Amino acid sequence: MSNMDTTRHHGAAGAAHGHVNQEVVPHSQGQGQTPQPHHHHNHHIHQRGRILTLEECAQYTDQLYALLLASDVKRDILTVLPYEIGSYIFHFVDMANLTKAGLVSKAWLQHTLDNEVWKSTFLHHRQWRITPSRLDPNVSPNWKQLCKDRLELDRRWKTRPHKSVLFGHEDSVYCIQFDYEKIVTGSRDTTIKFWDAKTFKCTHTLHGHSRSVLCLQYNDKIMVSGSSDNNILVWDMVERKPIARLRDHTAGVLDVCFDDHYIVSCSKDSTIKVWDVETKMLLRTMSGHRGPVNAVQLYKGQVASASGDGLVKLWDVKTGRCIRDFIGHDRGLACVQFDGKLIISGSNDKTIRIWDAATGQCIKILTGHEHLVRTLHFDKQMIVSGSYDHTVKVWDLETGQCTLDLDEGHSSWVFDVQFSASRIVSASQDRQVLVWDFASDMDTRAFD
Repeated sequence: MSNMDTTRHHGAAGAAHGHVNQEVVPHSQGQGQTPQPHHHHNHHIHQRGRILTLEECAQYTDQLYALLLASDVKRDILTVLPYEIGSYIFHFVDMANLTKAGLVSKAWLQHTLDNEVWKSTFLHHRQWRITPSRLDPNVSPNWKQLCKDRLELDRRWKTRPHKSVLFGHEDSVYCIQFDYEKIVTGSRDTTIKFWDAKTFKCTHTLHGHSRSVLCLQYNDKIMVSGSSDNNILVWDMVERKPIARLRDHTAGVLDVCFDDHYIVSCSKDSTIKVWDVETKMLLRTMSGHRGPVNAVQLYKGQVASASGDGLVKLWDVKTGRCIRDFIGHDRGLACVQFDGKLIISGSNDKTIRIWDAATGQCIKILTGHEHLVRTLHFDKQMIVSGSYDHTVKVWDLETGQCTLDLDEGHSSWVFDVQFSASRIVSASQDRQVLVWDFASDMDTRAFD
């Protein structure tokens, strides 16, 4: 096992607080003495009828941990530690060493089988996400098995996945969104289609726009779609019927997004419009771009926009004020994503740029596409992009390296990509929707 920074273990006393009512004394090898107590902290733990301060507990834990790592230890220190403190130490061990640690002794094995230790590994060490609503509420999750499955899934993202094709649209497919149960697509054939995410059968076809459906977003209650007919439709997701039509743009609506308060739309008319999500009333129009605004992304009261004028802009939704410009692309922009900290944009200059949203600084430039980067989507670990070069690429967010190139799928321009923990779904001018499945033989309900 690799050595861990002992300064990170001062919280062990906090973990033990309220749980340990026994003496915590490290086994001595004749080197050093038990630290003397100090009585200047209000929080405490009892030890043989007297009070231990949290500082004392931290000192004991540090000394125990140092002994644990010492080469001349003749005794397994974990056997004299209260279980809570021993378990707390294992919360700081990475996944690879956690598996090896079980081979040291029975005491170590007991800690490596602790479900809470593996939960910490899953949620904090690896920072993986889980969907609790898809787990059996009557059964405690097996976090060790979840770690193994998720690690295997990550490994598969380096290999070419199984591919399925959704047929049904009669023209180019411009936009997609999906979840564990369904895939929703919008097309130049003026329709929006719902597909079963398991069988890939079309379950519903929605009519409402008179021209191409260029963009859409949905949640459990509503879906918002934009079209080259200049209109925005708000749909009831249960009834799958339009409940409002928003008219104010003077050209095609190129992108839409919404949250609990606002609907934000952008258009070929070079404007961004903000609507009240409840009343559907227009609140404000934000002008500043000198070309079509091709994409917008809303996050906690701020909107990132990308335009054919080559600029990314960040806006305050409440005031309509432009906070800052992001300058660096050589040609017009086609797509943008924003998570509050990072803005990532794709351009006709064939590059993807990663920006610091707070400073406007360009952090990385990703190169590899041979044509316009039309679409992208990202999370804390990776970026997935689609291009007019007909490819879908996966990138490591930290290093900026391309880790997977899916170049044997679409036969024409890629218009949209979305991804989950186990799938990429892409849409193209070739009328096809492709589902790239990295876990066709795995149960990924907890991850997607």
